[in-house]
Amino acid sequence: MKPALLLLAGSALLAGCQPQDALTVQGGDPITYLCDQQAKVTVRYFSLSDDSLHFVKLTLPDGTPHTLPQVVSASGARFSDLQQLVWWNKGDGGFVEQLDDDGEWQILLDNCRQE
Repeated sequence: MKPALLLLAGSALLAGCQPQDALTVQGGDPITYLCDQQAKVTVRYFSLSDDSLHFVKLTLPDGTPHTLPQVVSASGARFSDLQQLVWWNKGDGGFVEQLDDDGEWQILLDNCRQE
């Protein structure tokens, strides 16, 4: 095989191995919610550029950060690791639930409203 033809054939093979469009993360500005007892949570909403995944970065009043993927919900948007925390929001409000020692979800922060 001639070198030029070999180079062309090799280039064609490598072209098929090129990665597809790289996914990027798109996100908005932090949103602060004021909840009962003047507790504040900060939420940043993110999604992958192909919309295959939506998630939040939730910061609790004590400064503890959590990254929670979106999960199925009947109403509103629900984000949870299904092991410790849930952030559930609808419109400009939301609440945080935490899994207790008995495996039951309990409201940790309620009546959170966008500031």
